[in-house]
Amino acid sequence: MKIRVITAFLLVFFAFGFASAQDSVNNSELEDHLAPVEFVNNENRPARIDTRLQIWGIGNELGLVVKNGSANTGQADRYFVIHCEGDESGKLGGDIFGLGAGVGVDHIRNLRTILQGYLEGVYDYSAQDAALLAQYITVYNAVFRGNMDYMAARYNDAVVNNLVPENVGLAPHYTQWAGKTLMVIPLGNAHAGSLSAVDTTPLTEPEVIDEMRKEDDKGIPERKDMVDLKEREVEEAEKKAADQSLAVEKEQAAIDEEKKQLAEEKADAGEDKQEELDQKEKELDRREAEASAQEEEAQKNQEFAEKKTAEAQQERKDIAEDQQQMITDEPTSQPKPKPSFVFGLILNDSSSPLGNIVRIDAEVDGKVSVLTAVNVRTINIIDDFIYTLAPQSGGSYRLVKIAVDSLEIAAQGSDVISANSLLWVKDSDIYALVSTDSAPPRLALFDKNLQLQAQSVSAVHPFASVLFNKNVIVTQRSDGQALFLNPRDLTEVDPMDVN
Repeated sequence: MKIRVITAFLLVFFAFGFASAQDSVNNSELEDHLAPVEFVNNENRPARIDTRLQIWGIGNELGLVVKNGSANTGQADRYFVIHCEGDESGKLGGDIFGLGAGVGVDHIRNLRTILQGYLEGVYDYSAQDAALLAQYITVYNAVFRGNMDYMAARYNDAVVNNLVPENVGLAPHYTQWAGKTLMVIPLGNAHAGSLSAVDTTPLTEPEVIDEMRKEDDKGIPERKDMVDLKEREVEEAEKKAADQSLAVEKEQAAIDEEKKQLAEEKADAGEDKQEELDQKEKELDRREAEASAQEEEAQKNQEFAEKKTAEAQQERKDIAEDQQQMITDEPTSQPKPKPSFVFGLILNDSSSPLGNIVRIDAEVDGKVSVLTAVNVRTINIIDDFIYTLAPQSGGSYRLVKIAVDSLEIAAQGSDVISANSLLWVKDSDIYALVSTDSAPPRLALFDKNLQLQAQSVSAVHPFASVLFNKNVIVTQRSDGQALFLNPRDLTEVDPMDVN
Protein backbone atom coordinates (compact mmCIF):
# COMPACT_ATOMS: atom_id res chain seq x y z
CA MET A 1 0.00 0.00 0.00
CA LYS A 2 1.52 3.28 -1.12
CA ILE A 3 1.48 6.76 0.41
CA ARG A 4 -0.79 8.16 -2.30
CA VAL A 5 -3.88 6.42 -0.85
CA ILE A 6 -3.77 8.47 2.37
CA THR A 7 -6.61 10.73 1.19
CA ALA A 8 -9.03 7.82 1.41
CA PHE A 9 -8.54 7.48 5.17
CA LEU A 10 -9.81 8.97 8.37
CA LEU A 11 -6.29 9.59 9.68
CA VAL A 12 -5.12 9.12 13.24
CA PHE A 13 -1.44 9.88 14.03
CA PHE A 14 0.62 8.13 16.69
CA ALA A 15 4.37 7.70 17.15
CA PHE A 16 5.56 4.23 18.11
CA GLY A 17 8.80 2.24 17.99
CA PHE A 18 8.80 -1.02 16.13
CA ALA A 19 10.02 -2.99 19.19
CA SER A 20 7.93 -1.29 21.87
CA ALA A 21 4.90 -3.58 21.63
CA GLN A 22 6.95 -6.64 22.47
CA ASP A 23 8.46 -4.91 25.50
CA SER A 24 5.05 -4.59 27.13
CA VAL A 25 4.01 -8.25 26.88
CA ASN A 26 3.51 -10.03 30.22
CA ASN A 27 2.78 -13.63 31.14
CA SER A 28 -0.92 -13.05 31.84
CA GLU A 29 -1.64 -12.11 28.24
CA LEU A 30 -2.39 -14.57 25.46
CA GLU A 31 0.88 -13.81 23.69
CA ASP A 32 3.23 -16.33 22.10
CA HIS A 33 6.09 -14.94 24.16
CA LEU A 34 7.52 -18.41 24.55
CA ALA A 35 8.18 -19.17 20.90
CA PRO A 36 11.75 -20.37 20.39
CA VAL A 37 10.50 -22.51 17.53
CA GLU A 38 9.10 -20.33 14.76
CA PHE A 39 5.45 -21.38 14.90
CA VAL A 40 3.52 -20.32 11.82
CA ASN A 41 -0.14 -19.60 12.55
CA ASN A 42 -3.18 -18.91 10.42
CA GLU A 43 -3.73 -15.18 10.90
CA ASN A 44 -6.80 -14.93 8.65
CA ARG A 45 -10.09 -14.22 10.36
CA PRO A 46 -11.84 -17.60 10.83
CA ALA A 47 -15.38 -18.22 9.68
CA ARG A 48 -16.22 -19.30 13.23
CA ILE A 49 -14.79 -17.66 16.33
CA ASP A 50 -14.96 -19.68 19.55
CA THR A 51 -14.48 -18.08 22.93
CA ARG A 52 -11.35 -18.84 24.92
CA LEU A 53 -13.53 -20.76 27.40
CA GLN A 54 -14.86 -22.97 24.60
CA ILE A 55 -11.34 -23.66 23.34
CA TRP A 56 -10.12 -24.41 26.89
CA GLY A 57 -13.12 -26.70 27.35
CA ILE A 58 -12.02 -28.99 24.50
CA GLY A 59 -8.99 -30.08 26.48
CA ASN A 60 -10.64 -29.89 29.88
CA GLU A 61 -13.37 -32.33 28.88
CA LEU A 62 -10.79 -34.86 27.66
CA GLY A 63 -8.82 -34.41 30.88
CA LEU A 64 -11.80 -35.10 33.11
CA VAL A 65 -12.52 -38.35 31.24
CA VAL A 66 -8.93 -39.56 31.70
CA LYS A 67 -9.02 -38.49 35.34
CA ASN A 68 -12.07 -40.72 35.83
CA GLY A 69 -10.13 -43.78 34.70
CA SER A 70 -10.30 -43.94 30.91
CA ALA A 71 -7.03 -44.76 29.14
CA ASN A 72 -8.35 -43.66 25.75
CA THR A 73 -10.73 -40.81 25.07
CA GLY A 74 -11.81 -38.49 22.29
CA GLN A 75 -12.33 -39.20 18.59
CA ALA A 76 -9.67 -40.32 16.12
CA ASP A 77 -10.66 -37.62 13.62
CA ARG A 78 -10.83 -34.89 16.27
CA TYR A 79 -8.93 -34.40 19.53
CA PHE A 80 -7.97 -37.56 21.40
CA VAL A 81 -5.77 -38.77 24.26
CA ILE A 82 -3.99 -42.08 24.88
CA HIS A 83 -2.98 -42.32 28.53
CA CYS A 84 0.03 -44.60 29.08
CA GLU A 85 1.01 -45.27 32.69
CA GLY A 86 4.59 -45.61 33.85
CA ASP A 87 5.94 -49.11 34.50
CA GLU A 88 8.95 -50.91 35.98
CA SER A 89 11.08 -50.43 32.87
CA GLY A 90 12.66 -47.28 34.23
CA LYS A 91 11.35 -45.32 31.23
CA LEU A 92 8.66 -42.66 31.23
CA GLY A 93 4.96 -43.07 30.79
CA GLY A 94 3.18 -40.39 28.80
CA ASP A 95 -0.07 -38.91 27.60
CA ILE A 96 -0.29 -38.85 23.82
CA PHE A 97 -2.39 -35.87 22.78
CA GLY A 98 -3.46 -36.29 19.17
CA LEU A 99 -4.92 -33.91 16.60
CA GLY A 100 -7.16 -35.76 14.17
CA ALA A 101 -7.78 -34.81 10.56
CA GLY A 102 -10.99 -32.96 11.43
CA VAL A 103 -9.63 -30.49 13.99
CA GLY A 104 -9.75 -26.77 13.24
CA VAL A 105 -7.02 -25.47 15.54
CA ASP A 106 -4.61 -23.34 13.52
CA HIS A 107 -2.97 -20.99 16.04
CA ILE A 108 -0.40 -21.95 18.66
CA ARG A 109 -2.17 -19.76 21.20
CA ASN A 110 -5.35 -21.83 20.88
CA LEU A 111 -3.48 -25.13 20.89
CA ARG A 112 -1.81 -24.15 24.15
CA THR A 113 -5.17 -23.16 25.59
CA ILE A 114 -6.51 -26.65 24.76
CA LEU A 115 -3.50 -28.26 26.44
CA GLN A 116 -3.92 -25.99 29.45
CA GLY A 117 -7.54 -27.12 29.80
CA TYR A 118 -6.44 -30.75 29.60
CA LEU A 119 -3.80 -30.38 32.31
CA GLU A 120 -6.22 -28.56 34.60
CA GLY A 121 -8.84 -31.26 34.06
CA VAL A 122 -6.75 -34.39 34.39
CA TYR A 123 -4.09 -33.41 36.95
CA ASP A 124 -5.68 -30.45 38.80
CA TYR A 125 -2.94 -28.01 37.90
CA SER A 126 -3.64 -24.34 38.56
CA ALA A 127 -4.38 -22.22 35.49
CA GLN A 128 -0.98 -20.55 35.74
CA ASP A 129 1.02 -23.78 36.05
CA ALA A 130 -1.03 -25.49 33.34
CA ALA A 131 -0.44 -22.58 30.95
CA LEU A 132 3.30 -22.69 31.62
CA LEU A 133 3.47 -26.45 31.07
CA ALA A 134 1.39 -26.15 27.90
CA GLN A 135 3.93 -23.68 26.48
CA TYR A 136 6.83 -25.99 27.28
CA ILE A 137 4.98 -29.05 25.93
CA THR A 138 4.46 -27.42 22.52
CA VAL A 139 8.08 -26.31 22.26
CA TYR A 140 9.32 -29.71 23.50
CA ASN A 141 7.25 -31.52 20.89
CA ALA A 142 8.38 -29.16 18.15
CA VAL A 143 12.04 -29.66 19.09
CA PHE A 144 11.68 -33.46 18.95
CA ARG A 145 9.29 -33.58 15.99
CA GLY A 146 9.76 -36.91 14.15
CA ASN A 147 12.58 -38.06 16.45
CA MET A 148 11.59 -41.65 17.20
CA ASP A 149 15.09 -42.50 18.45
CA TYR A 150 14.65 -39.97 21.24
CA MET A 151 11.14 -41.21 22.04
CA ALA A 152 12.22 -44.86 22.14
CA ALA A 153 15.10 -44.01 24.47
CA ARG A 154 12.96 -41.94 26.83
CA TYR A 155 9.50 -43.57 26.89
CA ASN A 156 8.19 -47.04 27.69
CA ASP A 157 6.71 -49.46 25.19
CA ALA A 158 3.13 -48.40 25.92
CA VAL A 159 3.95 -44.90 24.64
CA VAL A 160 6.26 -45.84 21.77
CA ASN A 161 3.89 -48.47 20.36
CA ASN A 162 1.18 -45.82 19.99
CA LEU A 163 3.38 -43.38 18.06
CA VAL A 164 3.65 -42.99 14.29
CA PRO A 165 7.16 -41.81 13.31
CA GLU A 166 6.08 -39.20 10.77
CA ASN A 167 3.45 -37.73 13.14
CA VAL A 168 5.27 -37.74 16.47
CA GLY A 169 5.65 -34.30 18.03
CA LEU A 170 4.36 -30.98 16.70
CA ALA A 171 5.18 -29.38 13.35
CA PRO A 172 6.00 -25.65 13.39
CA HIS A 173 3.49 -24.89 10.59
CA TYR A 174 -0.22 -25.07 11.38
CA THR A 175 -1.01 -26.72 8.04
CA GLN A 176 0.84 -29.81 9.32
CA TRP A 177 -1.18 -30.15 12.53
CA ALA A 178 -4.55 -31.71 11.64
CA GLY A 179 -4.18 -35.47 11.20
CA LYS A 180 -0.38 -35.28 11.56
CA THR A 181 0.22 -34.59 15.27
CA LEU A 182 0.90 -36.89 18.21
CA MET A 183 2.21 -34.71 21.03
CA VAL A 184 3.79 -36.53 23.98
CA ILE A 185 3.33 -35.22 27.52
CA PRO A 186 5.97 -36.80 29.79
CA LEU A 187 4.41 -38.14 32.98
CA GLY A 188 5.89 -38.03 36.44
CA ASN A 189 3.76 -39.58 39.17
CA ALA A 190 0.58 -38.80 37.16
CA HIS A 191 -1.31 -38.10 40.39
CA ALA A 192 -4.04 -35.45 40.20
CA GLY A 193 -3.22 -32.60 42.55
CA SER A 194 0.53 -33.22 42.52
CA LEU A 195 2.91 -30.64 41.04
CA SER A 196 4.92 -33.61 39.72
CA ALA A 197 2.08 -35.23 37.77
CA VAL A 198 3.88 -34.11 34.60
CA ASP A 199 7.64 -34.71 34.53
CA THR A 200 9.30 -31.32 34.10
CA THR A 201 12.77 -32.77 33.55
CA PRO A 202 12.28 -33.81 29.88
CA LEU A 203 10.50 -30.52 29.18
CA THR A 204 13.72 -28.70 30.09
CA GLU A 205 16.06 -30.84 28.00
CA PRO A 206 19.14 -28.87 26.84
CA GLU A 207 17.76 -28.83 23.29
CA VAL A 208 14.60 -27.07 24.50
CA ILE A 209 16.49 -24.52 26.58
CA ASP A 210 18.90 -23.88 23.70
CA GLU A 211 15.94 -23.00 21.50
CA MET A 212 14.53 -20.67 24.13
CA ARG A 213 17.89 -18.90 24.37
CA LYS A 214 17.44 -17.82 20.75
CA GLU A 215 14.78 -15.34 21.89
CA ASP A 216 15.80 -11.73 22.41
CA ASP A 217 15.21 -12.14 26.15
CA LYS A 218 16.66 -15.68 26.08
CA GLY A 219 13.31 -17.01 27.33
CA ILE A 220 14.25 -15.87 30.82
CA PRO A 221 10.73 -15.05 32.14
CA GLU A 222 9.41 -18.52 31.29
CA ARG A 223 12.61 -20.24 32.45
CA LYS A 224 12.28 -18.47 35.81
CA ASP A 225 8.67 -19.64 36.06
CA MET A 226 9.78 -23.22 35.40
CA VAL A 227 12.47 -22.99 38.10
CA ASP A 228 9.80 -21.73 40.48
CA LEU A 229 7.61 -24.73 39.62
CA LYS A 230 10.50 -27.14 40.20
CA GLU A 231 11.26 -25.54 43.57
CA ARG A 232 7.63 -26.02 44.55
CA GLU A 233 7.96 -29.65 43.44
CA VAL A 234 10.88 -29.93 45.87
CA GLU A 235 8.83 -28.55 48.76
CA GLU A 236 5.98 -30.94 47.98
CA ALA A 237 8.26 -33.98 47.76
CA GLU A 238 10.19 -33.10 50.93
CA LYS A 239 6.97 -32.67 52.90
CA LYS A 240 5.64 -35.98 51.63
CA ALA A 241 8.91 -37.74 52.51
CA ALA A 242 8.90 -36.24 56.01
CA ASP A 243 5.26 -37.22 56.60
CA GLN A 244 5.91 -40.76 55.39
CA SER A 245 9.02 -41.16 57.56
CA LEU A 246 7.15 -39.93 60.63
CA ALA A 247 4.28 -42.33 59.97
CA VAL A 248 6.73 -45.22 59.54
CA GLU A 249 8.50 -44.31 62.77
CA LYS A 250 5.23 -44.36 64.72
CA GLU A 251 4.09 -47.59 63.09
CA GLN A 252 7.41 -49.35 63.72
CA ALA A 253 7.36 -48.31 67.38
CA ALA A 254 3.84 -49.76 67.71
CA ILE A 255 4.90 -52.98 65.95
CA ASP A 256 7.91 -53.39 68.22
CA GLU A 257 5.74 -53.00 71.31
CA GLU A 258 3.18 -55.49 70.01
CA LYS A 259 5.93 -58.01 69.16
CA LYS A 260 7.25 -57.74 72.69
CA GLN A 261 3.79 -58.44 74.10
CA LEU A 262 3.31 -61.31 71.64
CA ALA A 263 6.56 -62.96 72.76
CA GLU A 264 5.37 -62.83 76.37
CA GLU A 265 1.99 -64.32 75.39
CA LYS A 266 3.69 -67.13 73.48
CA ALA A 267 5.84 -68.01 76.47
CA ASP A 268 2.78 -68.51 78.68
CA ALA A 269 0.36 -69.91 76.08
CA GLY A 270 -0.81 -73.49 75.76
CA GLU A 271 -1.31 -75.53 72.55
CA ASP A 272 -4.84 -74.20 72.05
CA LYS A 273 -3.60 -70.56 71.79
CA GLN A 274 -0.66 -71.19 69.51
CA GLU A 275 -2.52 -70.89 66.18
CA GLU A 276 -4.12 -67.59 67.22
CA LEU A 277 -0.74 -66.20 68.25
CA ASP A 278 0.84 -67.34 64.97
CA GLN A 279 -1.82 -65.35 63.08
CA LYS A 280 -0.99 -62.26 65.16
CA GLU A 281 2.67 -62.71 64.29
CA LYS A 282 1.88 -62.94 60.56
CA GLU A 283 -0.19 -59.75 60.78
CA LEU A 284 2.69 -57.95 62.49
CA ASP A 285 5.06 -59.19 59.77
CA ARG A 286 2.67 -57.86 57.11
CA ARG A 287 2.48 -54.46 58.78
CA GLU A 288 6.24 -54.36 59.11
CA ALA A 289 6.64 -55.11 55.39
CA GLU A 290 4.20 -52.29 54.55
CA ALA A 291 6.14 -49.91 56.81
CA SER A 292 9.36 -50.90 55.08
CA ALA A 293 7.79 -50.24 51.67
CA GLN A 294 6.56 -46.86 52.87
CA GLU A 295 10.05 -46.01 54.11
CA GLU A 296 11.41 -46.89 50.65
CA GLU A 297 8.80 -44.60 49.12
CA ALA A 298 9.85 -41.81 51.49
CA GLN A 299 13.46 -42.32 50.41
CA LYS A 300 12.44 -42.11 46.75
CA ASN A 301 10.60 -38.85 47.41
CA GLN A 302 13.65 -37.45 49.17
CA GLU A 303 15.90 -38.49 46.27
CA PHE A 304 13.42 -36.90 43.86
CA ALA A 305 13.54 -33.67 45.88
CA GLU A 306 17.33 -33.68 45.74
CA LYS A 307 17.28 -34.27 41.98
CA LYS A 308 14.86 -31.39 41.38
CA THR A 309 16.87 -29.16 43.72
CA ALA A 310 19.98 -29.80 41.64
CA GLU A 311 18.08 -29.05 38.43
CA ALA A 312 16.61 -25.82 39.81
CA GLN A 313 19.97 -24.63 41.13
CA GLN A 314 21.70 -25.29 37.80
CA GLU A 315 18.92 -23.60 35.86
CA ARG A 316 19.04 -20.53 38.13
CA LYS A 317 22.79 -20.38 37.56
CA ASP A 318 22.30 -20.61 33.78
CA ILE A 319 19.66 -17.89 33.88
CA ALA A 320 21.96 -15.60 35.88
CA GLU A 321 24.75 -16.14 33.36
CA ASP A 322 22.41 -15.37 30.46
CA GLN A 323 21.20 -12.21 32.18
CA GLN A 324 24.78 -11.10 32.71
CA GLN A 325 25.58 -11.83 29.08
CA MET A 326 22.60 -9.75 27.95
CA ILE A 327 23.91 -6.82 30.02
CA THR A 328 27.39 -7.25 28.53
CA ASP A 329 25.99 -7.43 24.99
CA GLU A 330 23.88 -4.27 25.33
CA PRO A 331 25.00 -1.69 22.74
CA THR A 332 26.75 1.35 24.18
CA SER A 333 25.83 3.63 21.30
CA GLN A 334 22.61 5.61 21.21
CA PRO A 335 19.76 3.78 19.47
CA LYS A 336 18.51 5.09 16.18
CA PRO A 337 15.40 7.27 16.29
CA LYS A 338 12.26 5.19 16.20
CA PRO A 339 10.13 5.61 13.08
CA SER A 340 6.59 6.96 13.26
CA PHE A 341 3.42 5.23 12.17
CA VAL A 342 0.39 6.73 10.52
CA PHE A 343 -2.76 4.75 11.31
CA GLY A 344 -5.63 4.92 8.89
CA LEU A 345 -9.20 3.63 9.09
CA ILE A 346 -10.80 2.46 5.87
CA LEU A 347 -14.62 2.31 5.95
CA ASN A 348 -16.03 -0.55 3.90
CA ASP A 349 -19.22 1.18 2.77
CA SER A 350 -21.44 4.15 3.59
CA SER A 351 -24.06 2.17 5.53
CA SER A 352 -21.86 0.61 8.22
CA PRO A 353 -19.22 1.63 10.78
CA LEU A 354 -17.16 -1.43 9.87
CA GLY A 355 -13.76 -1.05 8.29
CA ASN A 356 -10.08 -1.93 8.36
CA ILE A 357 -7.18 -0.57 10.37
CA VAL A 358 -4.16 0.16 8.18
CA ARG A 359 -0.68 1.39 9.00
CA ILE A 360 1.62 3.44 6.81
CA ASP A 361 5.26 3.98 7.70
CA ALA A 362 7.64 6.57 6.41
CA GLU A 363 10.19 3.88 5.51
CA VAL A 364 8.21 0.75 4.56
CA ASP A 365 5.03 -0.20 2.75
CA GLY A 366 1.82 -0.15 4.69
CA LYS A 367 0.19 -3.01 6.60
CA VAL A 368 -3.48 -3.94 6.86
CA SER A 369 -4.85 -5.57 10.01
CA VAL A 370 -5.61 -9.28 9.82
CA LEU A 371 -9.19 -8.54 10.86
CA THR A 372 -11.35 -7.93 7.81
CA ALA A 373 -13.64 -5.61 9.76
CA VAL A 374 -13.66 -3.66 13.02
CA ASN A 375 -15.94 -0.96 14.35
CA VAL A 376 -13.88 2.11 13.47
CA ARG A 377 -15.87 4.23 15.95
CA THR A 378 -14.34 2.23 18.81
CA ILE A 379 -10.60 2.57 18.19
CA ASN A 380 -8.58 3.21 21.36
CA ILE A 381 -4.87 2.98 22.17
CA ILE A 382 -3.41 1.80 25.49
CA ASP A 383 0.38 1.51 25.66
CA ASP A 384 1.34 -0.24 22.41
CA PHE A 385 -1.94 -1.97 21.62
CA ILE A 386 -5.08 -1.00 19.71
CA TYR A 387 -8.36 -1.90 21.42
CA THR A 388 -11.52 -2.11 19.35
CA LEU A 389 -14.63 -4.20 18.65
CA ALA A 390 -14.87 -6.90 15.99
CA PRO A 391 -18.25 -8.14 14.70
CA GLN A 392 -19.52 -11.66 15.37
CA SER A 393 -22.35 -13.67 13.88
CA GLY A 394 -25.74 -12.48 15.09
CA GLY A 395 -24.86 -8.80 15.10
CA SER A 396 -22.92 -8.70 18.36
CA TYR A 397 -19.26 -7.82 18.91
CA ARG A 398 -16.24 -8.97 20.91
CA LEU A 399 -13.33 -7.01 22.28
CA VAL A 400 -10.08 -7.43 20.38
CA LYS A 401 -6.55 -6.29 21.11
CA ILE A 402 -4.20 -5.62 18.19
CA ALA A 403 -0.43 -5.09 18.33
CA VAL A 404 0.47 -1.74 16.81
CA ASP A 405 3.75 -2.92 15.28
CA SER A 406 2.27 -5.83 13.33
CA LEU A 407 -1.50 -5.18 13.32
CA GLU A 408 -1.92 -8.81 14.35
CA ILE A 409 -4.45 -9.94 16.94
CA ALA A 410 -2.84 -10.18 20.38
CA ALA A 411 -5.97 -11.25 22.26
CA GLN A 412 -9.71 -11.60 21.92
CA GLY A 413 -12.29 -11.22 24.67
CA SER A 414 -14.85 -13.90 25.45
CA ASP A 415 -17.73 -11.61 26.46
CA VAL A 416 -20.53 -10.62 24.09
CA ILE A 417 -20.55 -6.86 23.47
CA SER A 418 -23.76 -5.12 22.44
CA ALA A 419 -24.01 -4.19 18.76
CA ASN A 420 -24.74 -0.57 19.77
CA SER A 421 -21.85 -0.23 22.19
CA LEU A 422 -19.00 2.19 21.89
CA LEU A 423 -15.71 1.70 23.72
CA TRP A 424 -14.62 4.00 26.54
CA VAL A 425 -11.12 4.06 28.04
CA LYS A 426 -10.00 5.67 31.29
CA ASP A 427 -6.32 5.18 32.09
CA SER A 428 -5.93 1.39 31.65
CA ASP A 429 -9.60 0.55 32.23
CA ILE A 430 -11.89 -0.34 29.33
CA TYR A 431 -15.67 0.01 29.41
CA ALA A 432 -18.29 -1.38 27.03
CA LEU A 433 -21.93 -2.49 27.01
CA VAL A 434 -22.35 -6.26 27.42
CA SER A 435 -25.54 -8.05 26.50
CA THR A 436 -26.99 -11.46 27.40
CA ASP A 437 -29.68 -12.97 25.18
CA SER A 438 -32.56 -10.51 24.92
CA ALA A 439 -31.88 -8.76 28.25
CA PRO A 440 -31.02 -5.04 28.25
CA PRO A 441 -27.29 -4.34 28.20
CA ARG A 442 -25.18 -3.53 31.24
CA LEU A 443 -22.05 -1.45 31.52
CA ALA A 444 -18.96 -3.66 31.97
CA LEU A 445 -15.38 -3.01 33.04
CA PHE A 446 -12.47 -4.89 31.41
CA ASP A 447 -8.72 -4.86 32.06
CA LYS A 448 -6.01 -4.56 29.40
CA ASN A 449 -6.08 -8.34 28.93
CA LEU A 450 -9.79 -8.15 27.98
CA GLN A 451 -10.80 -9.94 31.18
CA LEU A 452 -14.15 -8.92 32.66
CA GLN A 453 -13.64 -7.20 36.03
CA ALA A 454 -17.12 -5.95 36.93
CA GLN A 455 -20.49 -5.02 35.50
CA SER A 456 -23.35 -2.85 36.63
CA VAL A 457 -26.30 -4.39 38.44
CA SER A 458 -28.71 -2.03 36.73
CA ALA A 459 -29.43 -2.31 33.03
CA VAL A 460 -28.44 0.68 30.93
CA HIS A 461 -29.96 2.33 27.88
CA PRO A 462 -29.10 0.37 24.70
CA PHE A 463 -27.49 3.51 23.26
CA ALA A 464 -26.05 4.69 26.57
CA SER A 465 -22.98 6.88 26.63
CA VAL A 466 -20.44 7.21 29.43
CA LEU A 467 -19.02 10.36 31.01
CA PHE A 468 -16.22 10.38 33.57
CA ASN A 469 -16.95 13.13 36.05
CA LYS A 470 -14.23 13.29 38.71
CA ASN A 471 -14.51 9.90 40.47
CA VAL A 472 -17.96 9.00 39.11
CA ILE A 473 -19.21 7.43 35.89
CA VAL A 474 -22.38 9.10 34.68
CA THR A 475 -24.57 7.08 32.33
CA GLN A 476 -28.28 6.32 31.85
CA ARG A 477 -30.52 3.48 33.06
CA SER A 478 -32.71 1.55 30.68
CA ASP A 479 -35.70 3.47 32.05
CA GLY A 480 -34.06 6.79 31.17
CA GLN A 481 -32.99 7.80 34.69
CA ALA A 482 -29.47 8.95 35.45
CA LEU A 483 -27.12 6.27 36.78
CA PHE A 484 -24.02 7.05 38.85
CA LEU A 485 -21.37 4.33 39.18
CA ASN A 486 -18.06 3.80 40.91
CA PRO A 487 -15.56 3.42 38.01
CA ARG A 488 -13.55 0.76 39.87
CA ASP A 489 -16.31 -1.80 40.50
CA LEU A 490 -19.42 -0.29 38.81
CA THR A 491 -21.42 -0.27 42.02
CA GLU A 492 -24.01 2.48 42.29
CA VAL A 493 -22.98 5.58 44.25
CA ASP A 494 -24.42 8.87 45.37
CA PRO A 495 -22.43 11.47 43.39
CA MET A 496 -22.65 13.86 46.32
CA ASP A 497 -20.72 11.40 48.50
CA VAL A 498 -17.76 11.06 46.13
CA ASN A 499 -14.88 13.55 46.25
